Amino acid sequence: MIKLLKIEWLKVKAYRTFWILSGLFLIAVPLLMWAFESIIRTSPKPVAAFLNSMSFPKVWDNTAWLASWVTPVMGILLVIFLTNENNFRTIRQNIIDGWSRDQYITAKYGVLVSAALFMTLVISITALVFGLRSGDSEVSDGSIFIWYTFVQSLTYLSLAFFLGVYMKRAGIAIAIYVMYVYIGEFAISMLLEYKVAFHSGTYLPLESTDRLIGGESKILRDIIQRGGSGPSRTTYIIIAFVWIFLFNGAAWYKMKKADL
Repeated sequence: MIKLLKIEWLKVKAYRTFWILSGLFLIAVPLLMWAFESIIRTSPKPVAAFLNSMSFPKVWDNTAWLASWVTPVMGILLVIFLTNENNFRTIRQNIIDGWSRDQYITAKYGVLVSAALFMTLVISITALVFGLRSGDSEVSDGSIFIWYTFVQSLTYLSLAFFLGVYMKRAGIAIAIYVMYVYIGEFAISMLLEYKVAFHSGTYLPLESTDRLIGGESKILRDIIQRGGSGPSRTTYIIIAFVWIFLFNGAAWYKMKKADL
């Protein structure tokens, strides 16, 4: 696996888009937290509920929640990477060079997991820095959100992975991804909540992880108050992994059967 990832690294290390989008995510997460902290500390009438938002354990939750707004940036990068592979028929060249189809597929999933780990690391370090700045030393309190962050990152990236494998045009795939992530699933979720049953939106792929990491979301809290207590966090994780399996299973089938 390490050897395969090194080869994938050689493909992207000179790719400007890779550095721009990765750098954007790396910078955006701490900037969002800094802006959030500034609003809380400079507000003339701070709301009591927000006063401990930058302390452990809430800082883990809030950092992951704010970072989720820019998580799609890494999904877009993955879509571009995979659609380029489709357009340039990289799988054919890799197999000519001696790879098996299984090695090619394994390398792509290695990229997916590596991206999720990178995102989790950035978010976790940001939460740790801002939490320590607050003067609270109970770092481990709430650190389970590191795991929740990885699950959320993997879910968002798995959807991007699916679109990147099945679609040849990066522009169309990105448009679908962005529209669904920021507008589409939220709209569907609200329709399900108010027309079908409360918490039915939980079973959508991204909504499950968004509710797993609620942060200071007023919309989520309103739904919970009006619809009673929602599913447990264990249920959210199970739902997320079902979708991760479906997205990646479909992508695996496509790559396995792809015409060389």
